[in-house]
Amino acid sequence: MLSSHFLFLLLTASGVRAAPNFVVENASPLLENASAHTRVATVAVSLSPHTSLVGDPVILNASPVVHPFVLSRRSSYLWDLIITGVPKLDFEAIALYSLTIFARDSSEATASQTLFVQIEDVNEPPTFTGSLAQEDQVTELYITEDTAPGTIIYKAVAKDPEDAVLEYFISPESSGFTIDSTGAISTAMALDFERDTRSFSLVIKVVDPGGLFATGNLKISLINVNNKDPTLACSLFSVENGVWSVTSTNSTLHHHINITLDEEIPVGTTIAVCQAADEDDLGGLTFGLEAVDDYFAVDQEKGTLVTTTRLDVEKTGFARALSFSIKACDNDQRCATIPVTTYVHGINDNSPFCDHYLIRYTGKEEIAKDTIIAKLTCHDLDKPPDTIHYAPSSGPVGSGQLFEQVPNAENFIQVTKELDYESPEVVAAGHIYEMMISVFDDLHPSHTVTVTILVEIAPDNDFSPKFQASRYVFSVPETSGAYYKVGQVTAIDEDHPPNCLTYKIISGDIQAVRRFWIHPFSGVIELTSQPDYESVRQYNLTVQAVDCDRAHPRTAEATVTVDIEDENDEAPVCIPYLSTAVISDDVVAGTNVNGLKLNCHDRDSHDFEMRFEIASGNENLHFKLDPSRGTNTPKLIVQNPFSFESGTEVQRRYHLVVHVIDDNLKYGKAIKPKTGTAVMDIYVRRTSMPPSPTSSEQRKGLTIVYTAINTYENSAWYVPFVLTLMAVFFAGLVSWMCFLFWRYGNIKDCSQKMTKEDSKSKLKGMKYVVGDKNQKEKNVITETRNKKLEVLTETAVYETVFDGEAIDPVSGKVYAYNSRTGARKWKTLVGHQEESFGSTYALSEARPLKESTSLKTSVKHQFL
Repeated sequence: MLSSHFLFLLLTASGVRAAPNFVVENASPLLENASAHTRVATVAVSLSPHTSLVGDPVILNASPVVHPFVLSRRSSYLWDLIITGVPKLDFEAIALYSLTIFARDSSEATASQTLFVQIEDVNEPPTFTGSLAQEDQVTELYITEDTAPGTIIYKAVAKDPEDAVLEYFISPESSGFTIDSTGAISTAMALDFERDTRSFSLVIKVVDPGGLFATGNLKISLINVNNKDPTLACSLFSVENGVWSVTSTNSTLHHHINITLDEEIPVGTTIAVCQAADEDDLGGLTFGLEAVDDYFAVDQEKGTLVTTTRLDVEKTGFARALSFSIKACDNDQRCATIPVTTYVHGINDNSPFCDHYLIRYTGKEEIAKDTIIAKLTCHDLDKPPDTIHYAPSSGPVGSGQLFEQVPNAENFIQVTKELDYESPEVVAAGHIYEMMISVFDDLHPSHTVTVTILVEIAPDNDFSPKFQASRYVFSVPETSGAYYKVGQVTAIDEDHPPNCLTYKIISGDIQAVRRFWIHPFSGVIELTSQPDYESVRQYNLTVQAVDCDRAHPRTAEATVTVDIEDENDEAPVCIPYLSTAVISDDVVAGTNVNGLKLNCHDRDSHDFEMRFEIASGNENLHFKLDPSRGTNTPKLIVQNPFSFESGTEVQRRYHLVVHVIDDNLKYGKAIKPKTGTAVMDIYVRRTSMPPSPTSSEQRKGLTIVYTAINTYENSAWYVPFVLTLMAVFFAGLVSWMCFLFWRYGNIKDCSQKMTKEDSKSKLKGMKYVVGDKNQKEKNVITETRNKKLEVLTETAVYETVFDGEAIDPVSGKVYAYNSRTGARKWKTLVGHQEESFGSTYALSEARPLKESTSLKTSVKHQFL
């Protein structure tokens, strides 16, 4: 390697004339960081006399071919070898260039000279690789705030052209990050997104041994993570003997809070107001309650703790000390908890507060002097937060006004003098004051927000309603119906507005269907249905009067006694309603018929106040009831014996209708007596029967009697309805068939008449000619037979036996029914005879047919 001179090789051509001659001057080694247009050497060309240079010298056969050198003419025979800058000189790539300079004169003589250019090494600065290599670009890096100290978060990579050992530096040094000799950047302290700087702008510097360096820009931003527990701050209220006190705490103090509440505190009363904050500020904070009972509940979003159940220390099993924990949790269930023990003692009243741009304050009747009517809580998001100032903007607030700021506490607004609801000044203002407070964060505000405060003075609900009497007594006749006016209760209220009350019955109407209704405004009590003296004779109603205060209503109660006056509205009832018996015709007078007796009762009369009489069916007065009055269980006895042998007795079935009347009073005369009904069916059996006139044989008879029990119920109303529809359909079908038969008979009669008339108009003998004309005519006499057509009509008579009776629950009438077919008909009580049912007996002798046919009923009876 040549370090201080050039090597020259001069080649000349043979000839008469001398070839051009090159002279190189000022040749010296070239630094690799030489800039463009740097002169490397001066080349001079000398020629023979009378010759000239053809063109300029040129560089030929350079090694390497691509080089940054060029010849630049300075004068006619002088050129400078300079650097073009492309490609850039680099000692580490090419340390020696070989250049051959060629020239030709006018005599065609040529000369060339080889020039070696030595490149000297220069110490170059190191360079970054990767994203830090761009000097005008900032490399952004994101890490989580919970990255542990000493964690490598990035590695800077740099290279030196001379492959020297490099050193790395980071600035500012107090940024909380370090870099080692390998370029690894790591955290040097614990990071906090909420408290520290959320982004760091760092300069990474790499230096070689010669002091040359390169820099790169790195920006590290923190990512917020949920790594902190929320903080919970609560204001808990105590109410003891009507006196309020507040206890404030937060979860960071780890205090167990005790509060006291009066019993009978209204349900829904606020006993605590909580606020939760999370330094992570990731949202999703919710409030909860850990409790073993259900006396309290917390709003999951607002953090308001309220009562949900009446607090009553007299209640059995009620615990006077109620423990629970208020908690605030984020989405990852990181929670802050405040344990609370509530001692139930008194009544609770609470006014919640919150951060809003509109604050309302309502005073009851009067607001005392120095009363705090608003607390402004504002926050500044600046880092660090600026001092917040509060200044009156408009309204009656400030020095000499009705309201002013509390000294040394500008965010509290208080009353400067007592405000009374009836005061003329307050009345003139409409009981409402509006003011505005400007909130700014320095003495020269550049950004201001306004908070509006509304103060309202409302009348206080000082007085409870009062009834004019603590007890009212009314009497109601038993027969009174709906809308009957029982009486009226009246209460008064001295609060504003006066006598604004509503009435309601809160207890005492003990039956399933309410019997009484009270007008909510007039207090008039009316009946909704007819009372029943026998069921309930007296009602003790509790009527409550409530005033118009929706927030804290006051009430009063009064007792209303309603006596039901007894009236005779119930008819005697006999059980069973229908009784049957069979006796022989040889019983003597005074005999009790098979031990048969009535058993009747009256709900509104005594048993001895009944009177009995046989209204119908007692032909020849064979029966009577003994005794006929003064008891409820009279016996049926035979009054007159039977005499069938004389021929005057033909009736063997007696349908006795007994009227039970409740007018047998011991003192006085009955007013509007009621009559009940009982039925007795008596069958008289002959002890000796005359022989049958049609036959001398005695055949044992078999009598089948169907016994049924009426199980008709109100819920089975559809049974008679369906049967009625079927009967109507059956009657219509029969009528339609009869009409078809009638029309068929008329058509047939007309056809027979027309056939007879047609046969008379024809000849008795008719000729039929068969064959050709030459044949003889044959007389064929046809005999016309006229036959008389007969139509047979058969009429069937149906016998319907009604073997049961029952009372229709709707109309109260008695109807008979057939237990097999379900056919029914109304029963006529007077003079009606029917087949008895209930007991079955088999007759030993056969009865004549005529006697049985007398029991047939026509099909024209109306069925139900």
